[in-house]
This record gives sequence, structure tokens and C-alpha cells, in this order.
Amino acid sequence: MGDEVREEERGGYRRAVIPPRWVNHTLNPCAAKSWQLLYWPEDGSCHRIFTQGPCGDTQEFYYDPVAGSGACRCPRGKDPVPPTGLCYAEYTKGPCTSREYLATEEDGQTGMCRAFKECPPRHVFWPQDDTCYQYHTRGPCLKGYLIYINPISGFPECGCDRNVMFSNYWSLTGLCFELFERGPCLDGAIFLYNATRGSTECSCSASILTNYHRESDGCFELNQRGPCQPGQVFTFDPHEMTTQCRCREDHARWAPSGHCHRLYSRGPCDKGHFFILPPGAENGTALEGECHAYPCSGTRRYHPATETCYRLGWRGPCPEGQLFIYDEETPLRGACGCTRELVGYWPDDDRCYELGGRGPCQHSQVLSYDKATGGVQCTCDIRKGFVQWHDDRCYRIETRGPCDVGEIMVIKRWRPVTPTCTPAGSAHTPNAPLLLLTAAPARDKAPQHHRESNSVTAARGDSSFTLLGANDTLVPAAANITATPRARPPAAPRHPPQRAPPGRTGRSMADTETWGFLDGSYFKIPGTSPGTYYTGRPDGEPSLQPWWGEPST
Repeated sequence: MGDEVREEERGGYRRAVIPPRWVNHTLNPCAAKSWQLLYWPEDGSCHRIFTQGPCGDTQEFYYDPVAGSGACRCPRGKDPVPPTGLCYAEYTKGPCTSREYLATEEDGQTGMCRAFKECPPRHVFWPQDDTCYQYHTRGPCLKGYLIYINPISGFPECGCDRNVMFSNYWSLTGLCFELFERGPCLDGAIFLYNATRGSTECSCSASILTNYHRESDGCFELNQRGPCQPGQVFTFDPHEMTTQCRCREDHARWAPSGHCHRLYSRGPCDKGHFFILPPGAENGTALEGECHAYPCSGTRRYHPATETCYRLGWRGPCPEGQLFIYDEETPLRGACGCTRELVGYWPDDDRCYELGGRGPCQHSQVLSYDKATGGVQCTCDIRKGFVQWHDDRCYRIETRGPCDVGEIMVIKRWRPVTPTCTPAGSAHTPNAPLLLLTAAPARDKAPQHHRESNSVTAARGDSSFTLLGANDTLVPAAANITATPRARPPAAPRHPPQRAPPGRTGRSMADTETWGFLDGSYFKIPGTSPGTYYTGRPDGEPSLQPWWGEPST
């Protein structure tokens, strides 16, 4: 029965019901009575799944697929706390003492008690986000609930207790709201406490200077749109002792319409332009913005501090450990940051590094993207001539490396990369990859261009060099080559290469756009003088795997 499928015929259709894996009479004799029963081998009894069953207090009885039988565990969202092993939910008081809360250990399996963070007076510590909130404010709570200290447990909670929050309680709905905010009121009124009546009410008075709007004769919540135009907020000026509408933060006024628009967005501008402050102006709420042509293209975004375009996913103008990424608020502006979702995130130090650079790796390694795991790893930098030996260490080609005295390490074959030891001076020439001489990086001095073909692509400053075929080697005419390369025979006429689809764009890119390995570099024909190895794939995708084409001689 454990493997059978029950079929029912209703309305001309046949429906199949697939039983759960524990419905196997051999492993679970209790399944003959009900699919919801599990066998307990210790006393041969049957218990309903996902109940306490034969387990201890706070535990649940479930099916263990590894053991193939019923077992006990903590319910989802709860952790066992030693020494009792009882289960408690995270961020609750649990078995902890006063001013302590339960947190999950780094192993993710057990709980431990931690002390509250010290907060200013009239503030409450909220363990879930490690933040202090003002007493009787909404804080992290849902609408209609306020944060407070439970008088019985002494633990912070979100709730609406009429006895504790009488000055915030709205009897019509049984919910609680902050004073001087809109709360449950209609537009033009705010939530107030009437001390004379001893109850809350929705009202407005010209005597409430901080919230009264003379033009509309209404009261509105501060720092919200209220009676203002789009892009504006309702504020109180303590110097003028009056309320006014001002542009939101990171917004500026557009003179023709009088409306406020977000800076570094298209705003009211024509296509291909963006809305920014005039040169020399400081960001503020009373300034007027202008429309300027947007200077960036492709995967580049504008950086206001340097007035320069940088490619997303690169370090660009950012400090070490951060990458240039999308600004969450404005699509045309980039910002420096590092999050766990970024390609290039290194969990060991909680920092982000540019792919193709050294990053947190050793001098012989490069930070690369691992498609299998979706993360990054340190691999041998074959561009510098380093390959991985059988001991998982990186050694430089044509040096002794891990070899015996009188031998050097060479490449036996390039697909896959297989190093071997050979006597020094012996001839050993596999299908060699391209050799590359590296110059000083120039990515921040000139725009970076990227062109793809059916082979390998390199870029240097304002030039692009492409290896067009499996038997072609390209050397730019203006390259500063230290040794004279062999002449290349004239190539046969061929059709122009097909352009490959562009790489991914977004916050950071794991494929072509982030593999800017060849900045300030040029190709060199093998067999002239020692250089560093560069590799790529014939399908045009940059890769740390060697290119196994036969270069022309």
C-alpha cells in the first residue's frame, strides 16, 4: 500500500491521491488504521503525527525519513534550550530571567539567553531587530498596535491593552494609535486624547500649531504628504511657528510646474535626460532641479560625488569591501554597498569583492564565481601563470613548484588543465593558450568597452581586441610589445563574427559584465618571451578554464 496510488473517478475525471512516505505497512504498521498515525517502536504504540504523542513537553511527534520511523523534535520556529531540552520560540522570554531573551546559537540548533540592549529612558528594546523604540509608538508593530512592556512578564510586546494604553485606545475598533497622527481619522483630522472627557477623539483645532494647515483648515500628520503636492511632505517650521509643504528628502522643485521630483531620476525630463541639482548646489529641500543629458549607458550608473559613470558590480569609487550597486531609491544613480545577495560576497569577513580581482584570496589566486554553488571561491590565477597541483595549492608554470630537483612544472594538456613535472630544458609544447602581457590597469581612467565574439574578448582603455577564430591570434598595432612577434599569415576572407547576447545586468553580474579581466592588457603570440597566461572559452564567455585553440605560427 505504501507504493500504491488510490484513484477516484468523479465527473468523468480520474483523480490520484499519492500517500505520504510514512504510509508503508512494513515500516509503519499504524498506517493500516489511519494515514495520520505513526508507529512508536519503544512501546509499539500508535500516535497521531504532529502532536505531542510520546514526546516530552513542548515537543512534537513527526516522521524521520532518515530513520524511517517516528521521532521527537521541536516544532518549527522553536529551539531546544539546555539543560532541560524544552522547546521555546526565538526572541521570547522562554526560560530566561528578567531583561533577557532567547536567541538561537550559531549552530542553528539550540537556544541561549542573551541580555537586553541598554536603551534611552522611555524606550523599549525589541530583540527581533536589536533596536530601541519609543514607548507606546507603533515601532515594529502592525497598524493598530503599539510597543509596550507587558506588566506581568516584563517582556516587550506589540499589543493594545486598554488599561495600559488608555490614552491611545480607540473604542470603536479596539485598536491603539499614536497621538497627533491620522490613525483611524478621516482626512483633515488627527488622533488626540481629550483629558476633559477622558477618551480619545478625531478632531482639529487652529490652536494645534504643529499640525494645523491654514489653507485647508485641517490638521495633518507631520512628515507625510497630507495636503501637499506629490513629492512633498507636511512639516512644521519652529522658527516661523507655522506648517508648510516642502520637498521630500532627495527631491528638488521643478520650476515650471512647482512639483517636487526625485533627484537622479528621469522626473519631468525628456527621454535620455535625468533630474539633478545645478552645478555647485547642495542637496536640500528648497532647491530647484534641472534636466541634464544622462551620461551613462549599458550597465553603468552615475555616481554624484565623482560625477562619473561606473559599471555595476565593480568596486569603482567604493572603499575596499564594497561594490558599486544599484541605489534602491533611484534607478539612474549607483551607490556603494555590500549585501549577502551580491555576487562577490565573501561570508568570512562579511565584505564584497570584485570578481576577477585578488579580493580576500592569496597572491596566486583570483576571486571567481562558482555556478554550482552560486557563491564565490578562490581559484588559481591562470592569468599570472598559476595552476592548481594535486595538493590543491597554486604553483607557477615553468618553475620548480612541487617538482623534484632538476624538474619544472609544465602543462601536460589544457582541457582540462593538467600540470605535470618534466626535466628542465626538455621540449614540452601542448596546445598552448594565448600568452598575455599585463600593463597597469586603466579602468578608472577611460571608459571600459566590452565586445563579445565567438571566442575571447579583451579590453584596454578605449580599445577592444577580439580573437575571432580558433586559429587566430590578435596583436594590436600600437601595443608596447617587448619582443618582436612572428608574422601572421594573411587570413582568408570570412564573414563578420556574430555578436553574442550581452551579459546579465542588475545589482551585480555573475557572468560577462563582471569578468573585466583584461583591462590595460594586450595579446602576444606564444613562443617569444615569458608572459602570463590568459584563458577563455570559444563560445565567447569569459572563463578561468584554458582556451585550447591552436594559435597561428
